[in-house]
Amino acid sequence: MKKSTLLVGMLALGTVAFGQSQRMVLAEEFTQASCPPCAAQNPAYNALLNVNTTKVVSIKYQTSWPGYDPMNLQNPSDVATRVTYYNVSGVPDSPMDGTEQSGSAYLGAPANYTQTKINTEYAVPAPFTINVSHTFSSDYDSIFITCVITASQNFTTTGALKAHVAMVEKTVSFPSAPGTNGETTFYNVMRKMYPSAAGTTLGATWTSGQTQTITFAAPIPSYIYSKAQIGVVAFIQSDVDKQVQQAAFSQPQALPSDIGTTNLAGVPLYQCATSFTPSVTIKNFGTTSLTSCTINYKTDAGTVMTQPWTGSLATGASQVVALPMQTATAGGHTFTSYTSAPNGGLDDDAANNQTVRNFAIVGTAAAAPLIEGYTATTFPPAGWFIDNPDGAATWARKTGAGGFGTSTACAKLDFYNSPDGAEDDFYAKNVDLTGMTTANLKFDVAYAQYDASVADELDVMVSTDCGATWNTVYSKAGAALVTNGGTIVTAAYTPTATQWRTETVGLNSFTGNASVMIKFVGMSAYGNNVYIDNINIANAAATGIVENNAVNNISVYPNPMTNNATVDFNMVESNKVTVTLVNELGQVVINEDLGTMTAGEQKYALNAESLSNGLYFLNIKVGTSTITKKVSISK
Repeated sequence: MKKSTLLVGMLALGTVAFGQSQRMVLAEEFTQASCPPCAAQNPAYNALLNVNTTKVVSIKYQTSWPGYDPMNLQNPSDVATRVTYYNVSGVPDSPMDGTEQSGSAYLGAPANYTQTKINTEYAVPAPFTINVSHTFSSDYDSIFITCVITASQNFTTTGALKAHVAMVEKTVSFPSAPGTNGETTFYNVMRKMYPSAAGTTLGATWTSGQTQTITFAAPIPSYIYSKAQIGVVAFIQSDVDKQVQQAAFSQPQALPSDIGTTNLAGVPLYQCATSFTPSVTIKNFGTTSLTSCTINYKTDAGTVMTQPWTGSLATGASQVVALPMQTATAGGHTFTSYTSAPNGGLDDDAANNQTVRNFAIVGTAAAAPLIEGYTATTFPPAGWFIDNPDGAATWARKTGAGGFGTSTACAKLDFYNSPDGAEDDFYAKNVDLTGMTTANLKFDVAYAQYDASVADELDVMVSTDCGATWNTVYSKAGAALVTNGGTIVTAAYTPTATQWRTETVGLNSFTGNASVMIKFVGMSAYGNNVYIDNINIANAAATGIVENNAVNNISVYPNPMTNNATVDFNMVESNKVTVTLVNELGQVVINEDLGTMTAGEQKYALNAESLSNGLYFLNIKVGTSTITKKVSISK
């Protein structure tokens, strides 16, 4: 479907001789943290590499496109050199021993890797052996790399022969996705190449048994996430045809003093109670036995609390430590716990110290009506919260003049950059529907398809038992969700003011309940964006959206307006009509009695020439029912 591309250029070919050394296959991959196709192909690709560690050496280059990737920003130049070397035009892309792989997917796709292809390449003898190793300096601020290359046969090449040496991090894990494609764990990430990405030029002619030793004193870059994950990849490549002659890997080394956290338990995803009792799992990653440390914890950006721990943890051992009960207000929060001062000293690797969990307190229900138009800059609004389990692109506030239906802001779910199958839940503030016999949820929606076969989905679900069970009250996907007339949009979709539809969902079966949870559920098919706005949960009669409405099909255009707008509405039967316009201070700025209007389509000319820019509420009273529409003026 979508493919992230960059145009560069190059071409090559070359020669090799015979030999008997066991080959280690080099799997290079160009990938990115905001590339949805990468997220789609990497799980199977990584799993295949993981079961072939005795046959394959892997190195990943995090590219600069299609979006944000912190690992690329930390060392873009080395990656760019390799991108140009291979003429990479799209990600993900994965040469095997310098050759792009063909198969069921596009040329170069990691999805084209198979066990058979790995076995076939592994069986080809290599003309060299590589012995690569690394050690830490005494203060753990540098590594010393030694790479010994030995020819196992006579070898001659007609072009440049290079030795490439790279510092990698074997595993880089983030608490939430650093980009938009949902990936949180990255493997064998290239961090720095020595002496540069151009490599070290070797002799073109070798005799059997000839050796060459290459050494580097490599300061550990400040951007390294975990010193305990540092490894070294070395490989020999012929520039004339890009064929990789041999590869090797120096595994990461454990550090003496290294304590960290691996899990937080007892932290709710969401709950109605305002208190919870967490526990944290600490683990000794170091080679020295752990007898003491400090456990730190906090909620949001609050005061850091500390709890001393003493005991005995051997290398690799873990222990669950209970923490005191915590309390939190309604809405979304984060709980953080981290370790410090192992055995009263410094931690050699602080990267694994911290674990963070997002959670939400549902809180006391607010009396209906509940009206939300995302006008405040705080997002999610107070009492609302988001569940984004994959850490990819999720619900966000979107602003912009003239493009967001009935207001200047709305909520957007970025399906365009979300991996296929990703689910993102947007929870409304808990609402009290006691004393009501009829109730409705009304909201505006905008959506366009990326192509006709892609069916992103939007559901609305309701719970009256604090999320223990859910009832689906609204579900639309694909063409049924479309609001732009069915036009296919292959760029990221932003609606115009006319590309919105008002949806009405009955909530009568939930009236009488003092605590009603409502959530908007987005199910990505890696298609295009969906937007919602003007959430209104109220007594059906009060909002004028009962089954036998006195008026329906109301539209205001243009909206936002400059000086004038037209209000279209359909009268179910003859009735008295009054129109009022109220500003954000609650002041009535227009009040017109339109008298008795007949059944059928009606129009009202809204004159705003004397009014200032801002948000207003248009109330149309028909008989005893009133419908409110949000409008904005922008001159």
